[in-house]
Amino acid sequence: MERIQKQMEFLFEIDKIKDVFRQSLVVEGKREENDAEHSWHMALVALTIKEYFKGEVDLEKSLKMILIHDLVEIYAGDTPAFGAVRPDKADEELKAAVKIFSLLPEDQKEYFLNLWIEFEECESNEAKFANVCDRYQGFMQNLTSDGHTWKKFNAPLEMVLKRAEVIKKYTPDLYEKYMLPQFLSYKERGIIK
Repeated sequence: MERIQKQMEFLFEIDKIKDVFRQSLVVEGKREENDAEHSWHMALVALTIKEYFKGEVDLEKSLKMILIHDLVEIYAGDTPAFGAVRPDKADEELKAAVKIFSLLPEDQKEYFLNLWIEFEECESNEAKFANVCDRYQGFMQNLTSDGHTWKKFNAPLEMVLKRAEVIKKYTPDLYEKYMLPQFLSYKERGIIK
């Protein structure tokens, strides 16, 4: 019974992710996206663009990373991609990861925490692919909101391209054929500085 109780407490606690709002807008700019929607959309991005990834990837493992990667924001809050750099972000998120996953039974705590760390370190193919999906989903939100976060944070082209480096490196066809032309178009329009 204790195992079930811990699992239920975790599931109730992570429901709070629906109340963590991001800077990205959804539905053509009608409202802010929450972290749960972001993770759901990332999962569908993963299912859709896997063919562009250079290398073998265990899709199930990447999907697990996608589902848990932002749970830390329940405690650590969201850091906008193009906003001010938070020097304490990594430490705060690690503390939050330990706290949220400690609600689980020990074996699941270790498994989820290690998955989260693997995503953050971005060294395995699964983590690389999950990070590609994270960055790509944010890019898509900018396209559906006419560059909302690029405009809001006066994002320069260099910063936008740096954010997309993981996509360029691991899904070069997707980057070259679709993303780069979009970046240049938004730069031409003055939305990306």
